[in-house]
Amino acid sequence: MFDKICIKSKDLGDQKIDISFLVDTMLFYGKVIVLAHKEELVTLLRYFGEDFLCELIITGRLDLRLRENILGSMAFPDGRFNIELLERSNESYSKIIYEAHRELNSNSFKNMKFSDHLSKITEPFRYNPEITQQIKEDFQNVELLKKTLPIYILERVPTFELPDNLQIDIDKKGSFEMMDAYSLKSNIDLKKLNAESRKFHGQKHHDFNFSGFLLTLAESKGDIFISSHFESELVTTKLNSDFIDQQFQDLIQRRLKSQENIELFEQYALGDCHTIGAAFVGGIVSKGELLDLFNKADKFRNWLSKVPKDKNLFGEYQKEISKGTFAEKLPTKTVRFMLFEGAGIALDLMGTGGLGTAIATGLSTIDNFLLDKLLQGWKPNQFIDQSLKPLLKNGN
Repeated sequence: MFDKICIKSKDLGDQKIDISFLVDTMLFYGKVIVLAHKEELVTLLRYFGEDFLCELIITGRLDLRLRENILGSMAFPDGRFNIELLERSNESYSKIIYEAHRELNSNSFKNMKFSDHLSKITEPFRYNPEITQQIKEDFQNVELLKKTLPIYILERVPTFELPDNLQIDIDKKGSFEMMDAYSLKSNIDLKKLNAESRKFHGQKHHDFNFSGFLLTLAESKGDIFISSHFESELVTTKLNSDFIDQQFQDLIQRRLKSQENIELFEQYALGDCHTIGAAFVGGIVSKGELLDLFNKADKFRNWLSKVPKDKNLFGEYQKEISKGTFAEKLPTKTVRFMLFEGAGIALDLMGTGGLGTAIATGLSTIDNFLLDKLLQGWKPNQFIDQSLKPLLKNGN
């Protein structure tokens, strides 16, 4: 308990960091990490002074990490938006410190000296570039969007009445200056929302657009990255915390739904078979058989990856294997006659005598799997019935 904590920001306007909270935290936690940019560093210097701040860092009471990049939202023409990692091309780690110190002491020599010293006793922090891809994957998670957008709106305008059946969707709409551009559609009446916001906030009102919502969604993903990176508790804004709560609930619910789908599929599709895991642990399936089965399962896994997340796995399986093809619409005997007996008769007519019929009889012994593959293409039950079930049946 109280091992490690990371403080990112608080809802304090220009101050950005709650010094009283920070001091209290340093009393209880073994390690306190503070993520800061210029504004937060100015606040730390204003309250602690440069000597005391450096002493807190050197003695391990405070682990200060200066941020070299941040997540930012951009609004493009035609109501399009994007989230990217932002940083100033000419803003080095030492320059951030220099400019923050200069806010309180306009002496270039002292600014440079402090910047050099603090650079040696602190470390930078950067978001991994892959985080933007994770954020854009969240844009496709409609259920998460439906849960988080109401939180964002009601945080700002608690008196606004949301639609009973909220609809929201984000689509990629080309690019703008080599950056992806996304368009967000919703059945929320933005005119009514802004009118209600004017009543609620008065002169502090700002017209609503979706860039702020997308940035909060991105920041909450960034906060999860920060907490994981430092393996610590995280202090962030209340809104970001609410978004994180929804993301973890969504993650847990998706996992529970996946497990439920697997269990139902095993119950109904595999029937009286062992699970593959139980069969391996129980010595029914050898290492070689297991590897061979995994190799044969590639098409099956590819089919699984295309099953919509909101669908029932066994229901989609049944739908897929019962899907009709041209060949299936023909009576089975007719199909076989056309392929095999018909081939034999054609050979007889060409002057082979009874040899054609004999060839056709031999052809009719071809494995049914090859026939199905020829007529219908691959279906998931082929792997289940011909590879998995024979290996896992009880009594093997």
